Amino acid sequence: MRIHACSVAFRHLDVTASELARYVAREGFDGLEIWAPHARALAQEWAALDRRPRVPMLAGYLPVGDAGFDVLDARALVALTRDWGADRLRLFAGGTDSALVRPDHRARIIRDLRACADIAADHGIDLALETHPQTLADGLGPVTDLLDALDHPAVRINFDVLHVWESGADPLAALRALGDVVAHAHLKNVTSARELTVFRPGNIHDANGDRQGICPLMEGAVDYAALLPHLRGLDASLEWFGPKPAARMAADLRHARQALTVPA
Repeated sequence: MRIHACSVAFRHLDVTASELARYVAREGFDGLEIWAPHARALAQEWAALDRRPRVPMLAGYLPVGDAGFDVLDARALVALTRDWGADRLRLFAGGTDSALVRPDHRARIIRDLRACADIAADHGIDLALETHPQTLADGLGPVTDLLDALDHPAVRINFDVLHVWESGADPLAALRALGDVVAHAHLKNVTSARELTVFRPGNIHDANGDRQGICPLMEGAVDYAALLPHLRGLDASLEWFGPKPAARMAADLRHARQALTVPA
């Protein structure tokens, strides 16, 4: 299992490309998942570095299914992903619950995601759709329906363990059901289901947002000690949104590697 740091953890701090590269190398991460705003801001500095960590995935955003979607933006984001040497581009499957989306809106989301997948495939990149509430990938059944509707060889899944658990599915059963379509995993935890709203985008990306419930990977409601050995062979990223990101991700990396010594 290759475990990466997430640059989004530093979203409220001033950080340079060289600082990110040094951090990843010093702490023993296998690479760095780059957040799209960082990817745009740090591209030239990153390219000039003598030694660069592996970048498995660019975490991007596009308003698929909405009036603001533009295929030119999709092309630019895929090109940025390629420039960073990433194998996959993370996107969300819209911004509406699968059970609430109107049929015409769902059709537009599918249309736009298929266009993104075509562009990504032309550049040898996979599209990794994230399992996440308030999207068309908000549960195992909806994910399966989405994959069937897209029916595209470049479409894969970024398996956010916590959000799969939030949906009511057993993460291990869901992982087995999805099989090889899972290309990447996001790892984070929460103290209890009552605190899950802390991860809603409007809160988590607010510098003054609530952080109640965010906790170290191995100490929360999701049993990562049991799950991590089954993630061997995957790329995964430690997605930390709380305070002291450098120290916390480094500690979670050590604890995750210890859990991986246990047979599955």
